[in-house]
Amino acid sequence: MIRTLAALAAAAALAACQDAGERSVAMLKPGDRFAVIRIDGAPAPEGVTFEVGSGGRITGRAPCNRYSGQLTEQGGAMTASGLVITRMACADPARTLAETRFVNAIGAVTAARRMGDGTALVDPQGEARLVLTPITGP
Repeated sequence: MIRTLAALAAAAALAACQDAGERSVAMLKPGDRFAVIRIDGAPAPEGVTFEVGSGGRITGRAPCNRYSGQLTEQGGAMTASGLVITRMACADPARTLAETRFVNAIGAVTAARRMGDGTALVDPQGEARLVLTPITGP
């Protein structure tokens, strides 16, 4: 029994080490600009963005408002903290709901991982909370 548990723990540790480069905040570099294409599995409204600045600063456009915050990594977990969001009225109920989902999702992310041509920001269970695709051009 103890050997089985030790073997399982070793396998989990090895998997975590192999995956560390693909689940790191280091995947997000200053100057990276993304369109948010999915929020909690649902299509994001057009125009939602996620931009990475120097020192881990994040900014962008949520479904209704602009936001900014700080992206940090400690102990292998990513955190978006100090999130500040404008308070403009949002007349479209669907965008208002997407705004709430976006704010909840960005507050829950703990890692980044490659997903096809883009990047997924995932929660502790590995669920993709925000799916990003690079914005190219000006």
